[in-house]
Amino acid sequence: MSRWFGFMCNDPERVACALYPAREALVEERAPDGWGLAFYQGGEVLLQRHPKPATMLDLYTQSSGLRTDYLVGHVRGPGTPAKLDNTQPYRFRQWVFAQAGVLDAFDKIRDKLLDAVPDFLRRNIRGQNDSEHLFHVFLSFLHDGGKIDDPNIRVNEAAGALGATVALSRSLVEAAGGQVDGVSAVTTNGRVMIGLRTTDPMWVRQVNGIASCPVCREKPELRNDKRRTVHEHLRATIILSDVDKPKTEGWEDVPPHSVVGISRDLTRSIVPIRPLT
Repeated sequence: MSRWFGFMCNDPERVACALYPAREALVEERAPDGWGLAFYQGGEVLLQRHPKPATMLDLYTQSSGLRTDYLVGHVRGPGTPAKLDNTQPYRFRQWVFAQAGVLDAFDKIRDKLLDAVPDFLRRNIRGQNDSEHLFHVFLSFLHDGGKIDDPNIRVNEAAGALGATVALSRSLVEAAGGQVDGVSAVTTNGRVMIGLRTTDPMWVRQVNGIASCPVCREKPELRNDKRRTVHEHLRATIILSDVDKPKTEGWEDVPPHSVVGISRDLTRSIVPIRPLT
């Protein structure tokens, strides 16, 4: 089963510290068919995508050495050919996107989805899976609103475009006689982050300062320096999809059919899915 996580923080040097509450949930003991990370450094979007199966995967370890303030990770489940073009996260310009769950009746509605995508975006689709197609439908809604390259896009504008994407796909799947729910997605442009849940579980947690960092306490040079294990300034938000409730405290269950929006200042909101009108 595929799943993803999204992460934002205000200190690119403290990814390991801020992401620590999710460490156990980011270990994939089942053999994933592929995995990937997307993150931002110096205004550039960087991708690490591994299409081949792995025996075990620890996304916390893979992420904790990165220097970034925005991070999206994805684990691909079975059913999709193990090719780089089918490995998430996907990227277009500053936007990255990851999806969990399967869009039912995709083969029946693929052409109708593409009808909503302008040619300049359609040419960017290289894989065969539903996730890449939904990403480009989302980009199309942003383009229609003049927001695809807007660095100052607001949370509600990005959330509206993602909600419209789900509403369109849901109506097409329903008309094709398929199962309409079960897809979740996360997207960011390095300014805002949006996580969308339909039915499968999603959790969100905020980090508002760390009084005694367990990561830094393990460093020999810091064990006796309590001042350097305190991160009062550190703020972060973590979103997890398609996992059981994490064992650590402080996680909030995102209600079904909701959107988690995180703004540049790490203000978090949870609202029902509201497509563009």
